[in-house]
Amino acid sequence: MRIPLKNWTVAGSWPYTVMQGHSVETGAKFTAVTPRIPARVAGSVYDDLERAGLIPDPYFEQNSLLCEWVANRFWSYQTVFRKPETGGRRVRLVFEGIDYHAHVYLNDEKIAEHVGMYVPLIVDVTDRLREGENTLTVVLESAPDEMGQIGYTSRTWTQKARFGYKWDFGTRLVNLGLYGEVSLDVCSDPLRDVRIWYEGSGRLSVSAENPVLHATLALNGETVAEEETSTGELKLAVPSPVLWFPNGYGSQPLYDLTLTTRDDEKTFRVGLRTIAYQKPDCADPNVLPYIPVVNGRRVYLKGVNMTPLDHRIGTVTRERLEKLLTIARDAGVNLIRVWGGGVIESEDFYDLCDAFGILVWQEFIQSSSGLDNIPSKRPEFLTLIENTARAALPVKRNHVSLTFLSGGNELMDESGIPSTYEDENIALLQRIAGELAPDILMLPTSASGPTEWFDPDRPERNQDVHGPWKYEGVRGQYELYNRSTILLHSEFGVDGMSNIAAIRTVLSPENQKVTTMAENLTWRHHGEWWDTYSYRERPLFGEIDDLEELCDLSQYLQAEGIRYAVEAHRRRAKTSKPARLAPGELFAPKLQESVGAIVWQLNEPWPNVSCTSMVDYYGNPKLAMYFWHDAEEPLRLTLRYDRLVWRAGEIFEGSAFLCDDCGTGADSVSVRAYRDGFSLLPDADNESFRVQPELSGNRVRFPVPDACDSFAVVAEAVKDGVSHRAVYLFLIGEEGRLPRMPILRFTAEYRRLGGIR
Repeated sequence: MRIPLKNWTVAGSWPYTVMQGHSVETGAKFTAVTPRIPARVAGSVYDDLERAGLIPDPYFEQNSLLCEWVANRFWSYQTVFRKPETGGRRVRLVFEGIDYHAHVYLNDEKIAEHVGMYVPLIVDVTDRLREGENTLTVVLESAPDEMGQIGYTSRTWTQKARFGYKWDFGTRLVNLGLYGEVSLDVCSDPLRDVRIWYEGSGRLSVSAENPVLHATLALNGETVAEEETSTGELKLAVPSPVLWFPNGYGSQPLYDLTLTTRDDEKTFRVGLRTIAYQKPDCADPNVLPYIPVVNGRRVYLKGVNMTPLDHRIGTVTRERLEKLLTIARDAGVNLIRVWGGGVIESEDFYDLCDAFGILVWQEFIQSSSGLDNIPSKRPEFLTLIENTARAALPVKRNHVSLTFLSGGNELMDESGIPSTYEDENIALLQRIAGELAPDILMLPTSASGPTEWFDPDRPERNQDVHGPWKYEGVRGQYELYNRSTILLHSEFGVDGMSNIAAIRTVLSPENQKVTTMAENLTWRHHGEWWDTYSYRERPLFGEIDDLEELCDLSQYLQAEGIRYAVEAHRRRAKTSKPARLAPGELFAPKLQESVGAIVWQLNEPWPNVSCTSMVDYYGNPKLAMYFWHDAEEPLRLTLRYDRLVWRAGEIFEGSAFLCDDCGTGADSVSVRAYRDGFSLLPDADNESFRVQPELSGNRVRFPVPDACDSFAVVAEAVKDGVSHRAVYLFLIGEEGRLPRMPILRFTAEYRRLGGIR
């Protein structure tokens, strides 16, 4: 019996005064610095204070600066509850999420102290409960002094989400609170240390610390297998097993596995799949096995990186997660990397990934810091990160979606080379992962190297790399990715302005204007690193006066940059090949295989004016999300080209490649070109706009039309009577005076249609 504790209040105090109670000098009782206010558990102190009117909305304008005092106070949570009927069972007090350093009192008696964010606190209170009412008080110390994005990784000493100390996609809002449920667990024989894994051939294995165990397996409400044991281990023979596949590779059936002890029962949602890992084709024999093989099928990784959904971690609901992950699933995402500067993601997140077929790459909570990126060896840190691993893995390993573990984000040695399994810190985590989740591959870090950053001049070393995160220019973006030899591009992206509705929500009217991060402190506060107007839109288009127009232009270049990078990687996948459009020699540059691309980033934890996210804080897709979706369609004829901007009369040259996840090919492929006025709408496919290209093999060649400001190339693959189209828009003109209207028209129609169908 699990009884959630409700009706919490919280009050703030100066450090330690709430623990001492009164002044030694005068005997006066210390009082709180805030009134005692209603609190939500799970929740965040900031959320409680805002609802009580004690702080302003920290996400509006520069209000977060007015809220930084919150992290420097102690916060005392309190609730009163009645002793439950136990029937002689033991009672455990369970805290599912504490942020960060807590002192726990039951009826004014201290019963526990807890440090760390990712380890539940469980205290047996059977002999401490009073008949009738009991008072539970949890005092949270002020937030520890930890590194933000810039600092020294080697000096890190906490297991706390570092992004809240200031990152490029967020502000400094150091969370505190009880971010998970607090409950009484009335049970004398709780399930402990459960491990569930599918061996293949209809054999499901289960183990637990509990020797006496009964298991029932059901699919769609019908029992298909049942066993019991007195040794804590059993195997279930599953008749005609229905296998679980990643998104895009098959369906995601989930069985209900109910485990029962003498005094406990829990149902797990279980997917049946085998997992193995394969090395990609590479001259380096030490290359890591980046390719997941699920039920014998190689999976090409169509991934996104995810940050926490909110600075106020405990306010993230299942509904918000489901909205974001539904966008990802429907776009074709089959992997999410949970970034190491954030959190060990919640059970709600993993449940949804199980149901949606989204593979999970979970990083341990470590990240680069710029001044040094060396994994911390401080004894207190190693103890905390070991505690995190030993708490997280026995829970997360039972999710069919868990596919990769990683030591952390961008960890390196003194020379800037990605950390390896030889590092003491990484070796500790690898040993624990091998013990607790032996079937899951743990990578030492991301990027895992052998170089950290994408370097087109060192093709043999681009195995798992990061960067860049900006649009490299109307020539540079295409030259760079046409030269790519990356095996696994586990983090890269392009920045872009947010949706206009989000910007209007967090900026006052006087700041809802075109400006720059250098000129406007509020804009700088909401995205300092990502000033696309200064480095990109103004140099390309000239001065822009309309904010909505700037958002559209910026989002288009973000979407175009991401789309091209993703397609360039797909063209090097084993499932892609030059598409013969006409008789002639095929163009197929010899480049290293790609096993996947993971875009930075899916979401953002607070509303930015500009950022690298593809979905804004409020859960609404930017144009980049639509472009990403279309670029990752299972069957797509893609166009390789050298630049976005042309001059009238020049000869356009490109080449077509068929990306075919299913391996069934296309019934027909074609490439057509149109002068300006072309629309995404089929009824605008008008002969009067057509430009006749020269086709040879998979090459496309035609004169750039004159007396217009743009042209489009449509690459189409047809399979079983269904058309799969890719539309590429090109501008005609000179940098500094590029036409805007074709982009504005194109983006408006793209959004209205939700992409090309």
